[in-house]
Amino acid sequence: MTYRARGRSMVEVVLAICFVVFLVGFITVLCIGNYFRAKRAQERQRQRRLSKLAGASGNNSVAPGSVATGMYTNDGGMSYEAPPHVMAGGG
Repeated sequence: MTYRARGRSMVEVVLAICFVVFLVGFITVLCIGNYFRAKRAQERQRQRRLSKLAGASGNNSVAPGSVATGMYTNDGGMSYEAPPHVMAGGG
């Protein structure tokens, strides 16, 4: 079955293909941009955390709940602490 049999002209088919290509390209550009934005934000956060850690180790005093007890341990290994959740309604 051809497009002519369904009553569509070649101009309509080409326009539909261009529209779909535009949508896919637009969404791809948005996804790639979001990926690089998140990557930059992650690097900025890492730099902030390292500078706080360096400042805290220079004073030889670490407050409870500070950066040293966060996601990264002092030996460079990974550990994860789940954030505390507050139950709505006093539950």
